[in-house]
Amino acid sequence: MADTWYEVKQAKAENRYELVLSGADVSKRISENGLDMSIFTLINLNFLEISKTTLPTLPDHVADLSNLMQLVLHSNELKTLPSAIGKLTKLKILDVSRNGLTELPIEICSLTLMQRLNLSGNQLSRLPDDFGQLNKLITLNVSQNQLEEFPINCTGEFNFLTELNAKSNKVKNIPSNIHNLSCIKMLDLEENGIKVVPGELADCGKLKELNLKGNALNDKRLKKMVDQCHSKQVLEYIRAHCPKESADSAQKSKSKTKKGGKSKGKDNSEVDQVLDVLEVLHLGDETPVVTMMDAVKDIRPHILCCILRNVDLVTENKFKKFIALQSKLHDNECEKRNSATIATHDLAKIQANLIYDALPPNEIKLVPLLGQKEVNGLEFYNQLRKEADALRKEKKRNTYSGIHKYLYLLDGKSLYPCLKLEKNGPVISLPPITNSDVTKITTETTDILVEVTSSSSLAICKKVLDVLLHSTLQLGVGQNGCQNGDTVDEEVPNLLKVEQVKIVDKIGQLRAVYPSRTDLQLQNVRIMRNFD
Repeated sequence: MADTWYEVKQAKAENRYELVLSGADVSKRISENGLDMSIFTLINLNFLEISKTTLPTLPDHVADLSNLMQLVLHSNELKTLPSAIGKLTKLKILDVSRNGLTELPIEICSLTLMQRLNLSGNQLSRLPDDFGQLNKLITLNVSQNQLEEFPINCTGEFNFLTELNAKSNKVKNIPSNIHNLSCIKMLDLEENGIKVVPGELADCGKLKELNLKGNALNDKRLKKMVDQCHSKQVLEYIRAHCPKESADSAQKSKSKTKKGGKSKGKDNSEVDQVLDVLEVLHLGDETPVVTMMDAVKDIRPHILCCILRNVDLVTENKFKKFIALQSKLHDNECEKRNSATIATHDLAKIQANLIYDALPPNEIKLVPLLGQKEVNGLEFYNQLRKEADALRKEKKRNTYSGIHKYLYLLDGKSLYPCLKLEKNGPVISLPPITNSDVTKITTETTDILVEVTSSSSLAICKKVLDVLLHSTLQLGVGQNGCQNGDTVDEEVPNLLKVEQVKIVDKIGQLRAVYPSRTDLQLQNVRIMRNFD
């Protein structure tokens, strides 16, 4: 029997909830000895990816991973899927794109919590008859297959579907009842065999992106428009010139209200029920206010904050995942902290308004994260510099690692930016290097103050916070009130509550507030703004 793969051993030892197996090395092991079956003993997994390999079949033992919510199997050599896949009843995301699938097992229709399904790049000629049972789908990608019929029935089952990609198939007709896709926003039918477009397509009131390029349309003017014009213009032409096939559809068209109004058909209240929810709370009387002083405007002039309310960092290893998320954002969106820096604080340990200032290093007093005693900024910088040089010599490297690689951002600065409590309170953050151990978050933290600073622009701060909130929402960190003991209703979307924090200048004039009404333009997320 082949040895257990080291990735599987590590996942088991650390009780991980995610496992990724991808690339040439994994592919070689599969070719030589087959897939390591001990993968299917990791029953706590909720995310499994096996991709870019020679994997020819998915074992029936996949059914043992009963807690899986995301299964990614793209770019393998799968020809079929086992019927056992239907036992993964918690599955919400399935990606089997870029394989050689010729059919799907009927049991896939048992995955009634499925929200995102990617079947692109296979050899499918049809979908199962009971495909309509997947009525919580939000996105469906069946592009680059061999489908000859429109991929789904438009009889009212898919009330949550917002994106349908059926590009590069052999579809000949668009059904006249397509208006029943009441929440569809993106429809891609490029490179099919469509000749006639029904006027009912224009009755899809939420449709914003339509792609009909590469079809042999009989209407030559429409064919020219789809190649040259925006979706809005194409839809207007379809509404005015393409015949409708049913009187019912014409009546539906008349029932639409003027721009900005609601239709009398289904609105998106039902799709909102399945989308994750980000609830924005208006700043209250007890919300800390951040005062920005003049001195910091020439050093690191941009700051935004917000508060994550009622978070759960205890269950499902969420604390580690949240910390890992910040590290990932620092490397990517924050560009190795060159563009921006994130700091998080336990709000219960603050209990005061805040001052964002720039001070001489020797006047800054703080207990650094994971530190034991208070030091001034200059002592801390010199200490880190000494540690960095020692580590570099010990490991015989020319570069620094960890926190030490960011020290150059403070080189030669006569003033350091810092966030501190008002009335000569302690410093709780020294961007872009560290925040204070005094206010660090733990698994017991329920309210988190998030701080993002930048020397580049306020737009960067907003972008980083948008991504942070979206990713935190997907982690399920918010306590949505639907828990019953240790059991969570899988049909209940994630909920995250975020409270506004305002930034003012030294005379109290508003400089910024986040999140404002124009922030958080997120895909497939319901934004609830509870403003007075």
